[in-house]
Amino acid sequence: MSNHLPLEIVEEILHRLPVKSIVKCTSVCKAWNSLITHKTFIYDHLNRTIQAPNHNSSLFFRFMEFTPSLRLENAYSLYSSVNQQTDQLSVEWFPLSHLFDPDRYTLFVSACNGLVCSADYSPLKSATIIIWNPLLRKYIVLPKPITTRRKRKRGRQDLCCYVDRKYDFFFGFGFDSRNNDYKVVRVMNDRWTKDAPHVQVYSLASHIWRSISVTVPQFYLIDRSWLPSVFLNGALHWLVWREVGINYKFILSFDVIQETFREFTLPQPQSNGTDPSSRLLPVEGGHSLAVVNRSGRAFCIWVMKDYGITNSWTEIFRLDKELYGGIDRVLSLTSSGKVFLKLDGGAVVLVDPTTKESEEPVGIAKWGFVFVSSFVESLFFLNQEPHVLSF
Repeated sequence: MSNHLPLEIVEEILHRLPVKSIVKCTSVCKAWNSLITHKTFIYDHLNRTIQAPNHNSSLFFRFMEFTPSLRLENAYSLYSSVNQQTDQLSVEWFPLSHLFDPDRYTLFVSACNGLVCSADYSPLKSATIIIWNPLLRKYIVLPKPITTRRKRKRGRQDLCCYVDRKYDFFFGFGFDSRNNDYKVVRVMNDRWTKDAPHVQVYSLASHIWRSISVTVPQFYLIDRSWLPSVFLNGALHWLVWREVGINYKFILSFDVIQETFREFTLPQPQSNGTDPSSRLLPVEGGHSLAVVNRSGRAFCIWVMKDYGITNSWTEIFRLDKELYGGIDRVLSLTSSGKVFLKLDGGAVVLVDPTTKESEEPVGIAKWGFVFVSSFVESLFFLNQEPHVLSF
């Protein structure tokens, strides 16, 4: 075909193929390989995938379970929507526990534009962080972030290479569309003082960590479970709280391009205190910001219809917590209006909140931790030689 069609037509055809098919096309000839592995083609393919109104959406799951030896294992899976009308799903599994220290708590930071960020955590040691492409099964290990704490010494503050349990850590992973660069954000917050949080940013393009001086609204984590960040509209989002007469919950956001923080108020009514029943949710495809709040016997789901306009919070539906044998958690909303739930028995199911119909479980989370993120296909790392997952 390449002998009869102009390269421009070949490129247009290749842009419309799924990632796995494109990878196979790199073996057709040198011209195709050079075209597909060029960074311009890789970025253009990602942009077309994101902007296509009818592209097949996918969801990325992270499960955590104890093995018979009581070791915590992490399994990751990618579900592709092969039929948008029925939400029929295909699945691939990716065990990753062997990449991390078994004595550390492993975090799923988030999935963004075809790449996934995971990290392990120790309060006394710097984190191991990886960025990987599930479809290509390639990953890189980031250099260790700068590990610091603030201590008082003779009336002034110094930064020291040490951390202890008085600090909250959380991570975020997003895409800088202006510079075509993925960034990891690490925030260290002192829970015992009102010192400004220490913020560091890693750039995949430059391969370095740097500390940034930026104004951060005072906050605390709602719980210590290190829930994943939500990336949409060029910003990362976390659900946090602070003391303002009462314990006030809000959304903390970080603009990945401008590298600035802001905050959004939550819809009313909201639960007060550090009740972890409130959750921040992505909508499949990353187009809307949503929160779920447990109110009495119901899970109330709110969506911010106009991003950044807090008056646009709208309650879209409620689910009785006794449905389906008991709902433990609302995990994610899909662009088709369906909801992923974790049930009391551990099953993760996709349900239609209008008809109340549920489909076969997509997985079982026996121990309790399961996270979901929207996912799009990407060719990132195709033209690089990072580590390859083999299992």
